[in-house]
Amino acid sequence: MRTDLSRHRNPMLLGIILSFVFVVVGAVWLSQSQETLDKVAEHLGVTASPIWNPPIPDYEIPGFEGNPLMNIVTVTVFTLLVLAVALIVGKSLKAKAKIQD
Repeated sequence: MRTDLSRHRNPMLLGIILSFVFVVVGAVWLSQSQETLDKVAEHLGVTASPIWNPPIPDYEIPGFEGNPLMNIVTVTVFTLLVLAVALIVGKSLKAKAKIQD
């Protein structure tokens, strides 16, 4: 029985394609909506007082707020980063399992 990556290539490719479809749809759809917690805070008159300044506040690149194309680029880059980390961790675990066998 083959255990190499080649027999899993098609499902992996389908998963990657689906993740990017969800990324694009989510970036466009969610960039147009306001978070429920923000709506409640505005209704109650509560203001934000952050305890630290995140590198990407409100999940948008400073200077490009409200730009759907930039949102798509940003989430695509971070999706690629997460996929790369998952691939590296998976390969290292596979190598570790081979050593233990």
